[in-house]
Order: sequence, then C-alpha cells, then structure tokens
Amino acid sequence: MIQFGFFAALLLLVALCLILIPLLLTQEVEFKGDDQVNIELAKKKIKEIEDDLAAGLIQQDVFDQAKREIELSLYRDLDGKQSATVSAKNGRWLAIPLLFAVPLVSLALYTVLGELRVFDQDAMRALITPESPETGHANKSDQIKAMVDKLAAKMEKEPNDVEGWLMLSRSYKVLERFQDAANAMRKAYALTGDKPEVLLQLADALAMANGGTLKGEPTSLVEKALKVEPKNQMGLWLMGMAYAENDQYQQAADTWQTLLKDYPPDQNGYDEVVKLINEANARLGKPAIQAAAPKAEPATAAQASGRKVKVKVTLDDSFKDKIKPEDTLFIYAQAASGPKAPLAIVKHQAKELPIEVTLDDSQAMMPAMTISSVDHIKITARVSAAGGAVPQSGEPYGAIEMKGDAGNEVKNIVINNMIN
Repeated sequence: MIQFGFFAALLLLVALCLILIPLLLTQEVEFKGDDQVNIELAKKKIKEIEDDLAAGLIQQDVFDQAKREIELSLYRDLDGKQSATVSAKNGRWLAIPLLFAVPLVSLALYTVLGELRVFDQDAMRALITPESPETGHANKSDQIKAMVDKLAAKMEKEPNDVEGWLMLSRSYKVLERFQDAANAMRKAYALTGDKPEVLLQLADALAMANGGTLKGEPTSLVEKALKVEPKNQMGLWLMGMAYAENDQYQQAADTWQTLLKDYPPDQNGYDEVVKLINEANARLGKPAIQAAAPKAEPATAAQASGRKVKVKVTLDDSFKDKIKPEDTLFIYAQAASGPKAPLAIVKHQAKELPIEVTLDDSQAMMPAMTISSVDHIKITARVSAAGGAVPQSGEPYGAIEMKGDAGNEVKNIVINNMIN
C-alpha cells in the first residue's frame, strides 16, 4: 500500500504542476501603435517630392511647404501613439481552490470506481484462489444472498417497480426469510391493488411467517382473491387448507374437488390434491377417491438423458487488454425466458481461456431448477474483475441460446461484448 500511495502522490503532484504553474506565472502582453508604419510612409512621401524637385516638376517653395506638412502630420501621429500592457495575473486566485479540489476529487473517484480490496490481502486471496469443492455450496449461498441484498438496495431507490418487489419477495422465500418476503409483497400489493396473484402470494408469505397458519389476514386475502378469480388454482388450494385448519373438512373437500376439475393429472401437485381430499373424506367418514391416470407423454431428450451441454469459451482479440489473468470467469446457463436464476454454473479464472467446460444438472443452484427442466436456455460466459455473481456494467461477456439436447456437440461462445 505504501508503494501505491507513493506513486499516486507523485502522479497527483505532476497533475497539480501542469495546472498550477501556468496560473502562477505572470505574463505581460504589450500592444503598440503603428509608429513604424507611419514613419515609413512619411519617408516615402518625402522621397517622392524630392524626386519631383530634382526633376523640376515642383519649385523649391512648394517642396518646402509639402515637406513641412508631411513632418507635421508625422509629429501628430507619433504624439498620439498608444500602447497597452495586459497582465495575466487575474486567474491566480484559482490556484488555491484547485490545490485542494484536485486531490479530493481524485480520492472520491477512486473510492467509487477503484478496487479497495487490493489493500485487503485476505480478500484478494479469496478472489484469485480457485474455489474448492468443500466451499462451493457455501459460496453459492453467499452469492445468492448478495444478489438478494443488491436487489433490496435497488428497490429502496426504485420503490414503484412492481416486478422488482415480486422478485424480491420470491427471493426472500428461497432464503426462508418469510417476514421479509411478506413485507416486500405488501409493497407490491400497495402498487397493484386487489390483483389475485399478489393477494395469494402475500397470504402465502404471511402464513409461512406465522408458522404455517392461514388463520386471520391470510384467509381474508385468499377470499378476496377468489372473489376476483373464482377458479384460481393457488387460491382454491389455500382456501381448502384454511377450511381444513378450522376443522371445516366438508368445505375443504368441496374446494379441492373444484380445484381438481381443472387440474391436469400430469401436473405437479395433482396427487397431493387427491391426497388432501382423501384425508378430508376420512375425517368425514367418506370413501377415498381414485386419482386419474396421467396422460403419458414422451420425455424430452434433455429429461431422458440428464442434459449435458459442452461449451468452449474463447476471448475476442479486441478484449484481451480489457481483462486480467486473475479475473473471475463465470460460465452459466439460464432459462431464455422466465426466472433468471442460474440453472447450472461453473467458476474459473480468465487466465484459463480458451476453456472447454460441461454444464449439467449437478451444477444447479436449486434442485428444481436444472438445465434438464428447461428446453430453451441461454448460456453466458462473463469475466468479472470484482468476482461478483451479479453482472456489472462494463464487464466483458459472450452468450448463445440453444434448444433441445446438443448431444456431444460443443457449443462455442466468444466473449466479444460489454455489459451496458
């Protein structure tokens, strides 16, 4: 740090010299009249009348009179001469404020744009040391928390962004911060009004924050949502749960039966609804119902094989001077549309470029969100000097999109763009 401070101070001193020395030096500029021109003109006129006298064109008395007039005219011109001197001292007062302003502005800019972690040896070692398998899971969790915290900070500055509040609430649920999820959803509710999706998400978050109970405000919110949209699947599901919680098993069974009418047998949760109905019927002494057989559909190639995507990442020549060997290289897959949480992600260093990696389901951040679960995916390779999981403006990246299973085909990604 001492060496950095020395060179920074030296560069700052050079900058101050370039600015202050011209201000402190006194310069005078003198403006003179046209005396020399007038003298030359007078000499020329006298020479002309002398030539006329010699040639006999004029008499001596005429010559004398003309010469006196020329001399008198020259005397008047020389007597009325003007000169002015302009001093460049007027701007010297700027030297003092600039002496303080330049260092302060430089320090402020470095604080905002610079990398202060270079002075923290532990932090730098953490950035440049490859991640071990034992710490991989913990680091991913920390990255998710960092992303959520950044989103929360953004929402404080943009409180009218409905989609932002909805995303923040869902993120808090993933982190099991249910009260924070409910608070974020209230912000969205204040902006949208009685929108069924928001009402039900708020009810769900409040229930989880209260230990899983739907009694009180959550039930009221569900009822309000069903008045707007009577066949809302989530609303019918939660309403049945609320009835069952209050030992109203007949109303619970009827509500879930309504849900089951429009619930495809192959949809996630169908068997769970049947199970809930049978539990309610058992309480009422009624026979159990049979679940409908789901319609068999062929599995996609990705689902059948446990999707794997081979990717080769290269760096465009024009970007080689924009990265450093120790910069972090992220290679990750996301759904091309919908939630942008990574479906698979690996982390390397820029010095390893060009590099070939394989993305598969084992690299998913959440078990339910894998590259096998999404047909149309986007694969991105991004270089980060700060090593942050959240993309930052100015970071180099490259991306491609693909559908279906690529088999053994290697997909090429060229890092040739900059994040705006």
